[in-house]
Amino acid sequence: MKAQNQKGASTTKIIAITIIILLLIGGAVTIFYDVADKSVTFSEEEISSATAIAQQELNLASTAAAYFTFDKRAAAIQSVGYGEPEIEKSTMTFEKHNESNVYVLLKLQPHESYEELSRVLIQIFDKENGAMITELDNVLTWKK
Repeated sequence: MKAQNQKGASTTKIIAITIIILLLIGGAVTIFYDVADKSVTFSEEEISSATAIAQQELNLASTAAAYFTFDKRAAAIQSVGYGEPEIEKSTMTFEKHNESNVYVLLKLQPHESYEELSRVLIQIFDKENGAMITELDNVLTWKK
C-alpha cells in the first residue's frame, strides 16, 4: 500500500486559506478607503473658497487663451503656473499646487465643432485627503 503525504496536503490547505484571508482583508481595506473618501464633507465656507479659486483659475486661463493660438495651448496654460501636461488621447491634464490647502487640476479638450475653442474643466481638490471640493467647466476661445 502506498502511504499518502498528509503533511503536504495540510500545508497546501494552510497556504490556500492564508491567501484567501489576505485577499479578503485587502478587499475590506480597499472598500473602507473608498467609503472614507466619499464621506468627506466640506463646509459652505470651504466650498465657496474653492469655487472662487476655480473661477480665478478660469479667468487666468481665459486671459492666456486670448494671447495664444490653439496649437500653443499647452504653453498658454503653463504660462499661468501649471506644470507639464499629461496627455491622454485628446485630453490634456494640467496640475497646479499652491500655498493653500488645495490643488487644482485643469483639463482641456478640443471642441468637436470649432477649431479655436476648447472645453475646459477645472477641479479643486483638498490636499489633505485628495477629495474633490468643487469643479467648474466652460469653453476657452483661442487667438486665431
